[in-house]
Amino acid sequence: MAKTPIILIHGLRGDHYGLAEIAEALEKRGYKVYNPDLPGYGDEVALEDQSLRGYAEWLKAYIGSLKLKQPPVLVGHSMGSIVTSHFLRMYPNKTDPRAVFLSPIIRTPSGQKRSNFSAAVLCGFLKILSGHARYVLLRSKLASFIVSRALSYDHRRQKYIDRMHFEHCGNFTSTISVVNDIRLSMHEQTVLPTKGRVLYLMGDHDRLSKVRNVQARIADSERATLQVIEKKGHLINYECPQKVAHYIDDYLES
Repeated sequence: MAKTPIILIHGLRGDHYGLAEIAEALEKRGYKVYNPDLPGYGDEVALEDQSLRGYAEWLKAYIGSLKLKQPPVLVGHSMGSIVTSHFLRMYPNKTDPRAVFLSPIIRTPSGQKRSNFSAAVLCGFLKILSGHARYVLLRSKLASFIVSRALSYDHRRQKYIDRMHFEHCGNFTSTISVVNDIRLSMHEQTVLPTKGRVLYLMGDHDRLSKVRNVQARIADSERATLQVIEKKGHLINYECPQKVAHYIDDYLES
């Protein structure tokens, strides 16, 4: 029997290259993997409605365009896990009942308040800049370096992670769309779908979403499983893509 097709949804500021190693590893395990660019990244035009509803409608249309014989499993990373989880709440019957959230974004109530305040300050500052100045800042080597070093923990692949961030985390079509996505990712969180089973997969040193936050969120659910990867940060897609693919495969085959 053919393995379930998989659709990967990448995170903020990146494009499909951020999940390319995971896609390749899964394909070697026999999966048919689809790894699109989100709207506004790569060659894709940004959405007019950059809300959770807008992204859900885009994902619904994308899945429909593939004309798959089997419902796909959705795998979202970081902001991609936010988009994926809310899509699964809006459209619970469009995909396989299983899903995987890589480096999910889950905050405590106080952490969410701090994130909302930071979003207002950061996005407000970015919006007052001219389009050119905003592009230069968001596309700068310094911005990529800061994000890369802040979000990774296992520094054995650090130079590679730095390079990938600089080469692909500025591959966007509109600076305003990036600002809107920053606001969305800081205001919204990864939620548990209303049905189906979910694997949460994250590094134990993830600075954006603490392991204890995820544990508390899914403590009362029998449909959610948490797998923690030791000595890794938020960028497990770069830090240990082979291990991520192994856990996804093991989850889907169990």
